[in-house]
This record gives sequence, C-alpha cells and structure tokens, in this order.
Amino acid sequence: MSRPRRIRHTTETTKLIRVSPEETGLRPHEARGSLVVLQGPEADIGLHRWLHGTVVLGRDPLADMPLDDVRISRHHCAVNFEGERYYVEDLDSTNGTKLNATKLKPGRRVELKPNDRITLGSCVVKFALTGEVELDYHAQMDALVGTDDLTGLIVKRRFDADFARSFEAAVSERAPLALLMLDMDGLKQINDTHGHPMGAFAIATVGRIIGAVVSSHGAACRLGGDEFAAFLRGQPKSVGMAFGESIRRWVHENHFEKDGVVIRPTISIGVAAFPDDAATGEDLCKRADEALYRAKRAGRDRVAV
Repeated sequence: MSRPRRIRHTTETTKLIRVSPEETGLRPHEARGSLVVLQGPEADIGLHRWLHGTVVLGRDPLADMPLDDVRISRHHCAVNFEGERYYVEDLDSTNGTKLNATKLKPGRRVELKPNDRITLGSCVVKFALTGEVELDYHAQMDALVGTDDLTGLIVKRRFDADFARSFEAAVSERAPLALLMLDMDGLKQINDTHGHPMGAFAIATVGRIIGAVVSSHGAACRLGGDEFAAFLRGQPKSVGMAFGESIRRWVHENHFEKDGVVIRPTISIGVAAFPDDAATGEDLCKRADEALYRAKRAGRDRVAV
C-alpha cells in the first residue's frame, strides 16, 4: 500500500470554492455573465454562478445552480448564453418564473439585461455583467459567504441544504447515499500542550484532507470545533466505509508539522447509508452519529458502522 501524499499547511482555499471562473473553462475576461441569489432561503443567499452555455436553476441537487426552496421545481428555469447575449426561459415549472415583475411563458426565451431580477419561488436571482475587477470581487465573495474560513470546506448551512436535496434525490431515484460523521482524536491534548494555534492548524489540515478525499463525489463541512460531516451521492455503505478508511489513513500517516513542532492527531469516523440504515435524513444522521460513538468507544482512530 503506497503512503498517502502529504498535505501541506496553506491558507489557499480556492480549489474548494463551489463555483469559480476556472470551472467554466473561460478566461477571466470572457466570463462576463453571472447570477447571484439576493433573496431566498438562508442556505442560498449569496450563491453565485458564472454563466456559459446553458445553466439550469432548480431544486435538483445536480442542477447547475441548485436552490433550497420547496416551491421551486427540480428543473425550474434556464439561462442561456448565445451570440454574446443572455436569455432566460421557464422550463414549464409548477409555480412559474418571473423576470422583474413579468411572468414568463413556458418555452419562450427573453433576453436578459444587466441588473434584471429572476424570481422563482422565494428566490430572487440577480443577473449581472461583470468586468475583470468585479470577477475577482465575486470570487472573494463566494469564499466569504460559502466557505469555512479555517478549512475551506463549504459552511454548515450550505452543507445542510446540499444534504437535504441529495437525500431527496436519493429517495426519488431509489439510489443509495452514504453519510460520514467524523471527529478528531486528541485535539484537547494538542491545545493544552502546544496552544490553540497548533490546534487550529490541525483542524485546518484535517479539513483539507477530508475535502480532498470527498472531492466531487459529494460534499463535506466542519460542523464546529473538530467535528466534520460528509456525504457521498449514489454510494452504498461499503463505499462510504472505504472513503472513511482513506480519510482515517491519510490523517494517521500525514506529517503534521508547524514551526518545527510535529503533532500526530487521528480521527474517528462513523458511517451509515440510505436506504440500509435509515428512511429519513434525520434518522440517517442519528445512525452515523451512533456509529461514530462506537468508533470512539472501540479505541478511536478507526471507522465504524
């Protein structure tokens, strides 16, 4: 078994930002159209999306811009970029789409102008044309609004919304979904011995390890302190266990060093999955928490189900 590569301590978190200009495949000066949520559920406010090609907005967790409002259809509306112009189109949604104060007719495209407001459900989404300076500003705002400043993972409210949408999709599609609850071992001793800055360094590094392992397979967040959660879309418990073991091994074997001081934290992980362990999202969280407790009780630095 090859040794995991080392995760170096760094303050760079841009790779974990949910949407960035690089993801569009465009050079910065070309990525001019953008959408930002001004009003709606707390989990959506500040959500930003660069526009290129066709961007679908809706409640589907796999939509290009997923939104957390039950009044929004799974594929509610779309914004298209064609010939240097941007258009919005309702996708035959249940409750309709408004452009400013006018309700759109399904199947009919309407050209967007700067500062137009698209309303779907309780969400108000602003369309903007941005220059290069504004692109950098929006990228920074994405990080401030949507990511944990210590680990670079998405914030808990975003994670909760993503998990709820993904669980709903798993139920409707009869697909599995694995949930991991993670808790670092030995952080109190690290804080007591080396101080809280060293503890924060450990949390930040572990957070990046978790994010690197989960990556595009799902989402992860820091629940608070040294506790984390992650879910894996479309994956059964056996795969969740394999991901958990990969995280545990990376943490166990990673070289944690800061200012010449070496520390050796470990992590305990509990895994549960839909539909084997629970029929609701709330119960799935309880089952994963119970599995985490079993990992702690069995001696820590292990994965339990």
